[in-house]
This record gives sequence, C-alpha cells and structure tokens, in this order.
Amino acid sequence: MGVDVKSERTLGLVGSILGLVGGFTGVIPYVGALSGSLSLVGAILILVALKGIGDKLGDERPFRYYLYSIVVAFVGVILALILVVIGVLSMANASIAWGEPLRHPMGYFGAGMLIFGFLAFVAVLIIGVYFAKQAWEAMYEITGVDAFQSTAKWLWWGALTAIILVGFILLLVASIYQIIGFANLPEELETTPMNTAS
Repeated sequence: MGVDVKSERTLGLVGSILGLVGGFTGVIPYVGALSGSLSLVGAILILVALKGIGDKLGDERPFRYYLYSIVVAFVGVILALILVVIGVLSMANASIAWGEPLRHPMGYFGAGMLIFGFLAFVAVLIIGVYFAKQAWEAMYEITGVDAFQSTAKWLWWGALTAIILVGFILLLVASIYQIIGFANLPEELETTPMNTAS
C-alpha cells in the first residue's frame, strides 16, 4: 500500500534549497543574519519533512538522527564560541597588563582556550555530520532514492576534509545531492518490511 509523501517531498526540497542558499550568503558582509535565518528555516523544514516521512513509513531514524545533528551542532558551536571569547579576552588582558600576551600566564591560558575552541568546533562538526550521515543513509534505506546515499557519502568526506578546505567543495556536492534526493523522491512510497526497520 502506498503512502502520500508529496507535502514532505516539497518541504524537504524547499528546506534543502534554503540551507544551501543560507550557506552561500553567509560569507557576504551584512547578510550573515539573513543567511543564518535561512539556514535555520531550512533545517526546520527538513526536520518536518523527515518527521512526516518517518511517521508515514514507520521509521523514525531519519528524523531522530537529523535532530541529533542539529542539537550537537548548536550546542557545540555555542561552546566553541564561549571558549574562543574567553581566549581572546584573556589574551587581551595579558597584552594590556604585560605588553605581550605570551609573557604572562593569562596569555597562555587564552591561547589554550583558543586552541580548545578550535578543537571543539572540529569535534562538533564531525559528530554533527556523523548523525546527519546516519539520517541520509536511513532515508536511502526507507525510500530507495540513491541520491540520499550519495548525500551521506559526500557529507562525511566533506566534514573529514574541511580542515584542508577541499572539504567545503564536497559539502557543497552533498547539499546538491540532498536537493536531488528530495526532487527524485516519489510522491507516493510503498510501505515494505525494509521501510519499517528501526
């Protein structure tokens, strides 16, 4: 028996496009707040789409994993920013007091916080992308749309190589495959034993 996922398909497609546009416009000065809003709206639309598909097919894995990735990314970025701000302020205080930040223990503390902030950001990126990868692999399993499997693959390799900048190109490829995945998603899906695996 088929289930209608037309509205979820549309929500996922629009959300994926908004996420991609938000990622691109984030580098334009004075547009950062708008891009953050676009990315947030896109992520919410994708979550709603995955929730609807999961409910209709009896498999909550895509929604659950994607939600985990968003929560990890949000909490992790906030933590990383706090560490970076503490580092910058500590180094500034040491610089004001001693003229050179690394001649005072507070300067070393600040440098350490900057390093920890960077490492926390990288760790969060990898953990968040791992959960997103799991979500897209589950989408491939329950829908049979190959582009979702490609999304998972390119997303994972993009996150692992982001430190050498080539990863950002791979993340762009993953975003394009995600859009293709929702565009290729049939308006009606069959419920099969594979769909109901959890």
